Amino acid sequence: MRRSLSAVLVAFALFLTAFSASAQTKSSVQVLAIGSEDAFEQAQALTIALKRAITRADGWALAKGDFSLEVMTAALGCPIPPDAGCQKKLADKTGASRYIWGTLAKKGKKEVVAVLRLWENGQQKKDIEIKYASNLTDPSDDSLMSIASDAFAKLTGEASGVVVVSAGNVNGKVFVDGVEAGTVTDGRTELTLPSGEHKIMVRADGFNDAVGTVSVRAGSSAEVTLNPTPAGSGKAGGDPTSDSGKGGSKKMLGYLGVGIGGALALTGTYFWLKSYGEQKDSTYEDYRTKYVNKGDEVCKVADADKTHPEAADVRDICDANSKNKWLARIMVPTGAVIAGLGVYLLITSGDEKPAAGAKAKPRRAPRVVPLVGIGPQGGEARLHFTF
Repeated sequence: MRRSLSAVLVAFALFLTAFSASAQTKSSVQVLAIGSEDAFEQAQALTIALKRAITRADGWALAKGDFSLEVMTAALGCPIPPDAGCQKKLADKTGASRYIWGTLAKKGKKEVVAVLRLWENGQQKKDIEIKYASNLTDPSDDSLMSIASDAFAKLTGEASGVVVVSAGNVNGKVFVDGVEAGTVTDGRTELTLPSGEHKIMVRADGFNDAVGTVSVRAGSSAEVTLNPTPAGSGKAGGDPTSDSGKGGSKKMLGYLGVGIGGALALTGTYFWLKSYGEQKDSTYEDYRTKYVNKGDEVCKVADADKTHPEAADVRDICDANSKNKWLARIMVPTGAVIAGLGVYLLITSGDEKPAAGAKAKPRRAPRVVPLVGIGPQGGEARLHFTF
């Protein structure tokens, strides 16, 4: 019984020793609160996110204590950013042989830029610059945590992850950001890539290039699925820059142009008709018949007439008529031009490249000619298409 108890105690002691040794193998790093003159909230959130990223990273431990770069540099009489001598003083004050410090500033209205530096064993080891949206002010936000984890991995030289590429069952080559990075066998391959966003392309004989993007996090794995389509099918396997995508954008802009231009032209026509109706108003016609000599302009006569009570009503009609004519003269031709451009985009959006070896058919370039006429009695707008 005593031997069994002794064996258990020895085993437990060995377990504690092994656990203690394992814990001691973790590298300790301190984080000084990020300094900022114009983005305190973002700097504070990034500081907390960095500390959490360290506690989650394998083989790393966050050093005890809370220290602020701004407070410590002020107490030590050091500038921001601190020089090499001041960085040594910061290490002495914090009691850390390794610490991260940095500064953060706003860039425009929607972005912040942080410069982070790792000081280790008496010298600055590495520095990085990161940019992200200024609305990330919650330290627990997944996006900010991902940014902090990637930043810490880059500072410590561990900023890479694994990407699994799936592309049907083709055999070919895989390209990362335009550079050949390996081969695809039976539609599958694995890549080790730096953290960040990358463009992945699979190229195989008899298939269209299949393209996609993937976001890589340090120490994590990600997967991107591509769908290569047979060559000549007219479909690109997930390539956002393919011709079909451009044609779709052209069509969308074309329909938009026709809609907006048509609406402007119709609205301008309404103002033309309203102007014409005002000139046929009974008060206007009665005043012109009674008090305006042949050849004189009704509005000028009414403007100078202070005698007859009808003159005031005629002046109001003239003012409204002038505004309506002005709006019509602007909106009708503008709408016609925009609608014409829309039709042009619709006509040209269907252009296709000829198949390999086929001779392209001659085709006249489509032309859109707006014809606009404006006169004292009204206006006219027409579009002339040639294709």
